[in-house]
Amino acid sequence: MGDHERSGRPFWLHQIAEYLIGGVLIASAWYSPEPAVQAVLGGLVIANAAFADGAVGAFRVIGHTLHKWIDVGIMVLLLAAAFQGWVGVGTTGRIALPLMSAALLVLWLNTDFDETGDAQTK
Repeated sequence: MGDHERSGRPFWLHQIAEYLIGGVLIASAWYSPEPAVQAVLGGLVIANAAFADGAVGAFRVIGHTLHKWIDVGIMVLLLAAAFQGWVGVGTTGRIALPLMSAALLVLWLNTDFDETGDAQTK
């Protein structure tokens, strides 16, 4: 089933949710003894939302299709970071990272990435 047939959430709502998810990761880093991984990945989620060409994008550099696949990469990174063993991640991170990856997956599956349906202001 294609993006157009799904007719899910509008892309601007997807971006707002990503800002919130990135904020949650950064906030969880604040309370972690080893905050680097969560903070960096939270910043990456926020940057992906900010650089997307949507109604609430700050820079509008990348299109919806590229953003969609960057989301997949970020979800994989979040999961990998939670379970890898070479960089220290505290208990807070080991809980927050897979939960935020799952939240992104649910958001991703229910978003309409069709660029023609987005009410963009340029």
